[in-house]
Amino acid sequence: MDALLQDVRYGLRMLWGKPTFALVAILTLALGVGANTAIFSIVNAVLLRPLPYRDSANLVKITFNNPGVGLRDVPFSVPEFEDLKNRAGVFEEVSVIWPVSANVTGGKQPQRIELMVTSPNYFSMLGATPQIGRLYGRQDFAIGFAPSVVISDGLWRRSFGGDPNVLGQTLRIDNDPYTIVGVLPPGFRHPGATVSGDVEIWGTAGFGDDPFPKPQRKLRFLPGAIGRLKRGLTIEQAQARLTAMSSESRRDFASDYPPQSDWTVSIQSLHDALVGNVRPMLLVLLGAVLLIVFIVSLNIANLLLARASGRQQEMAVRVALGAGRWRMIRQMLTESMILSIIGGIAGVATAILVLGSALRFVPANIPRVNEVTVDWVVLGFALLISVMSGLLFGLAPAIQASRSDVAQQVREGARGSGYSSKTTRIRDVLIISELAVAVVLMVGAGLLLRTFYHLLKENPGFNPSHVVTANIWLPAPNNPKADPYLTFAQQIPFKRELLRRMSGIPGVAAAGITSNLPTSAQSANQTINAELVLEDRPAETSQDLRAELIRVSPDYFSVMQAPLLRGRVFSENDEDGKPPVVIIDETTARRFWGGGDPLGHRVRIGPDPTRPWMTVVGIVKDIKHDGLDVDGVPHIYLSMYQSRDRALSVVLRTSLPAYVLEPEIRSEIQKIDSGLPVFNVTSMNQVLDNSLATRRFSADVVAGFAGVALLLASIGIYGVLAYMVGQRSREIGVRMALGAGRGKIVKLILGRGVMLSIIGIVAGIVFSLSAASLIARLVYGIRPHDPAIFVAMPLLLFGISVLASFLPAWRATKVDPMVALREG
Repeated sequence: MDALLQDVRYGLRMLWGKPTFALVAILTLALGVGANTAIFSIVNAVLLRPLPYRDSANLVKITFNNPGVGLRDVPFSVPEFEDLKNRAGVFEEVSVIWPVSANVTGGKQPQRIELMVTSPNYFSMLGATPQIGRLYGRQDFAIGFAPSVVISDGLWRRSFGGDPNVLGQTLRIDNDPYTIVGVLPPGFRHPGATVSGDVEIWGTAGFGDDPFPKPQRKLRFLPGAIGRLKRGLTIEQAQARLTAMSSESRRDFASDYPPQSDWTVSIQSLHDALVGNVRPMLLVLLGAVLLIVFIVSLNIANLLLARASGRQQEMAVRVALGAGRWRMIRQMLTESMILSIIGGIAGVATAILVLGSALRFVPANIPRVNEVTVDWVVLGFALLISVMSGLLFGLAPAIQASRSDVAQQVREGARGSGYSSKTTRIRDVLIISELAVAVVLMVGAGLLLRTFYHLLKENPGFNPSHVVTANIWLPAPNNPKADPYLTFAQQIPFKRELLRRMSGIPGVAAAGITSNLPTSAQSANQTINAELVLEDRPAETSQDLRAELIRVSPDYFSVMQAPLLRGRVFSENDEDGKPPVVIIDETTARRFWGGGDPLGHRVRIGPDPTRPWMTVVGIVKDIKHDGLDVDGVPHIYLSMYQSRDRALSVVLRTSLPAYVLEPEIRSEIQKIDSGLPVFNVTSMNQVLDNSLATRRFSADVVAGFAGVALLLASIGIYGVLAYMVGQRSREIGVRMALGAGRGKIVKLILGRGVMLSIIGIVAGIVFSLSAASLIARLVYGIRPHDPAIFVAMPLLLFGISVLASFLPAWRATKVDPMVALREG
């Protein structure tokens, strides 16, 4: 221990004696450790940390599927939900989860909130506890909706000022009164997807009475469920039992399950279901930032080797006085570890200071971002990275310093020539490795940036410029008799008046309505994927035909400037009581009718023979409703006047910005119904931009890391060659004294830099070709081995490397032969 403390004291003195070197090394390491700490804190919170619920490993997401027709996560019926509770035998508890938008009235302004409708045992299954009051439970069971609700901490503080007397107060949700019985703690979040944003109100229902239909096995309207497995039961064992139960249900209720659908139930870890979509992106970011630490370590190793060249005599004397090989290695590693620990502390401190600000740039659709903190796991990871970096960049100088040829070290140290050719080879290997890793990062960044650029240029099927959107939600009271928008006779006049008032706003050229705004996350969560039957095709061959249903007003395609390819758009006469008509997109026409002409043909939604046939009257160009990176999804458009909708999006073609129109839009809508909240008033360009937030984030971060890698690699090769010029100044002086021109000197130094660059870049290309498949899920519109990227990025790095090599080469031509010979 005394020897170790002596090494530490000696190392601190050596660093104190070279403050410039120490500062550069610490700042460089702090950059790498800080970036790693920040990214790992996100990865830890999202991917690694267990969900904050009781025995979260036993929680699963339950999905109902029709794999025979390629459908997953389809709605299920109340009797099928009862099967999960009573027949499956694998769950301790199971709950319906139904995220919806709802209107809350009674305050200064009506507001739209996220409402989560669940079974009564939802909170007990998750092990939640209230902040104040109580949570609803089995005692609150009702066939329809129960009158008790629980609110979030955010809603409590925002709308009630944190008043503890909120318990017992009444909220009117979609015009129905509910009593607040409890407030959840600040950290509680629903473990799953929502319509848009965090849930603020939780309510419970039995789903067997108004406003729900009477339970029937074939009447499937429940959107999702979660459950808790029985103790000791694995997911694989539970899945086997559910598969057996599915087979029994298909046999016992054959009329409710078409054989070709192969209806089944599947389960997935709730944690995986929540974070699975973002796992590839976060792992790519973690890999990129680890590569940055590797480059940083290589750079510092080069600095230490250069610094150690001036300590050869010191090391030789210590060896001559009896210091063993291990003693010399330990001394050098101790100095490296001191650097790494100080740099690590600086990096963690920087990460803690900037993490809050950095999280504002993280897309809101990444789950669990609110849980990101620098906890003990993150600190342990930062310590590990610091220690591993210290070992990595300290090992080469340590081994080199322990050489036993004392006489040679004394001679080289006396000449001031630095280390031998062995040292030069080590530094060459380090810089080649640095360049190779830089290529990998730059290629990855290039692929992500080109994907993002490609998506920005992707044709969405309409013209988003000069379009402003706004969302409204028509209330759905529990008692149908109290519903002001239940029938066509009630909804159609509202929609017509809404369009009249929107069109009359100064600066608005045209107005339309849709049930699903293209690329909007909120619309995606409300999309209806329906089974279709074609009149001219036998029903048994129509089981694999499904399309997303979108309801639009007659002027919608005109407002969006979506091209009509054939036929006609909807007219004002396409209303209730008139022959039902539909418009389809190119993908639907191609997939359902092949080379035939669908105009005039009829389709029906669902196998129910009592549903009306609808005539295809038009074909429009594909609109990318599901995202700019999603292709080939069939869509069928229904007339807004021949269907009923609660979720409506207004689209206005205008030259005015959204913030100017928002007061007018809100005012005109609330003149029709003062209880309707207006939300998400924004431009269509912003909606498209929001849909790319995750891709932009990953591309920006990896591109930033690639830029750092490029800078560090160029600094590294400059440092190697500058060191070589200083080491060989006597040789250069002799060459110039014997008549060598500046061109030959430049060629000598530059040639070495070019050689190192070529070797490193070629190695990097090989590694990149092997690793490109790892980010295949993150690219769109290009191949993971895109030739343009694999040529452009290495060429860019080569150009920068040549420039970095030229500077020391030019400096070599300034060597004074007389001075060099005299100093040599």
